[in-house]
Amino acid sequence: MVVNYLVSGLLAIMIFYSFGIAINVHTTLDKENAGKLLRKLFPIYFLWGIFISITAEIIYLLQGQQIQAFVMAIITIGYLYSRQILVPKLNKNRDLANEGDEKSKKIFSSLHFQSVAINLIQMILLIFILFI
Repeated sequence: MVVNYLVSGLLAIMIFYSFGIAINVHTTLDKENAGKLLRKLFPIYFLWGIFISITAEIIYLLQGQQIQAFVMAIITIGYLYSRQILVPKLNKNRDLANEGDEKSKKIFSSLHFQSVAINLIQMILLIFILFI
């Protein structure tokens, strides 16, 4: 039962962050300050995702729910990849793009799309877990 709250809570955090915070930061703050704020928030967001998804995975394993544990492992890997690999690359290419590097603008757009896709897939997987 507790694990359902963890999974539901993680999904709620993801929806709120994606459609509440990230979008409104860009419409409320200027480009420079929006970037500064998101650079502080994203690593924390991903860290909480890692913590909650690993906790849920362990609980599923202890309950013998192998499919749910496996799916949570995939979600955890998505958070780890996003936090440790994508975020540094996104930041680097955003900085270069802001300096006028056209190639970095394209790379940033591609990385950003990848980040959004991972986040969306994770949300779909969480919904899947809640309904199996």
